[in-house]
Formats: sequence, structure tokens, C-alpha cells
Amino acid sequence: MIRHFPTIRLLPEGVVFLTDTATLVLADVHLGKSAAFRAKGLPVPEGDSARDFQRLLELSARHHAAELVIAGDLFHAPSGITPELEGALGEFLESIGIPVTLVIGNHDSGVSNLGVKLRAVPHLDLGYRVRVIHDPAHASGDLMHLSGHWHPVVRIPDGKRTSLRLPCFLLRGNTLVMPAFGSFTGGAIIRPEVGDRIFVALRDEVIELPDRLIG
Repeated sequence: MIRHFPTIRLLPEGVVFLTDTATLVLADVHLGKSAAFRAKGLPVPEGDSARDFQRLLELSARHHAAELVIAGDLFHAPSGITPELEGALGEFLESIGIPVTLVIGNHDSGVSNLGVKLRAVPHLDLGYRVRVIHDPAHASGDLMHLSGHWHPVVRIPDGKRTSLRLPCFLLRGNTLVMPAFGSFTGGAIIRPEVGDRIFVALRDEVIELPDRLIG
């Protein structure tokens, strides 16, 4: 949980759980990324979208979620939105059995053409003073913002010219940037600023990293 916002719980899967409304919030699934690469002639295997759908179903059931919100980039590219993916998405939306809302990200072009019931909005206000956006640059006012887009990864050096790189939550001011959820999605090493707080998953819990461990 985060100071001043005790209803925000960070899950080791890189997901935020709002305990007062039982809402799961995650970002950057990038469905169809492998298909988009195959469309360009790269021999990338299938299966990432199916894995991510299953992970979402398991998370929803485990936490008895009442709502699922994706903070942008549910999709990767129009070339990856195949009929097979549309069918799998439709089956997922039926199986999960709760409202699913997409806050539109920069990769989500073509979402309006899908033949599935998926609510899509530019941003979403949840509960008291919490707004879901995609790009942290769009944060404004004194709301607590939940965002994605950056795919944050933290570098932890071991002092021997090697380092550990872990997906992380980055709390910068009033914006919490979530790690990318997608199985086939990379990350970008963040450069911490004064006042930043960084949280990583270690085994089955999320801990805050002390400044001395961050490279």
C-alpha cells in the first residue's frame, strides 16, 4: 500500500489492486505483438496472448475482482489484431465475467473496429481522487494517477560489473507508473529522480527498494 492512499495495493504480478472497489488495474499488455512480428517475416512463436489471457483470468479469480481496467496498450499494432485474436479476446471477456475498460494508449489504434464488447475511454476516474491514464505526461492536478507507457525496469548493480534488472513500479510525485504486464513486452531502465520511490516484486510480495540499491 502507498502512504496517503491505503486502498492502493501493489501485486507481484505488476498489477494494482484497489481494495475499496475490488478493481484490478494494469498496463501494457500488447496483445498480438508476436503476430505483428510474424507479419514482418520474423519467426516469432505464438502463445503470448493466450498466456496473458490466462494470467488475467487467474488474477481476477484470486482477488475476487469486480472490475478490470487496462491503462493503455492492450494491443500492440493493427497488424497483430488478427481474427484469431479477436475471437480469443471475445472469449476472454465472456469468461472473466466482469466489466473491462481500456484507457486508450498510443498502440491501441483500430480498437474501435473490434467486434467485441470492450469499453474504451481516454481516461478513467476510480473512487476518490484516483485517475487512470496511459502516459504519465498526461497527469495533472492533485489526483493520484495510475499509468503505464514507460515499461519501467530498475537496475540493481552487485558491484562486480553485473546487475539485476527487474520490472518495477515507479512512484514519481502523484503518478504511479506500472510495469508492463504483457509476456512478450520489454522494459526500459529508469533513471531515478529525487523523491522517486521504486517497488519491485520479490517472490510473492512487493517491497520498496532503498536508494542505495539502485544503480
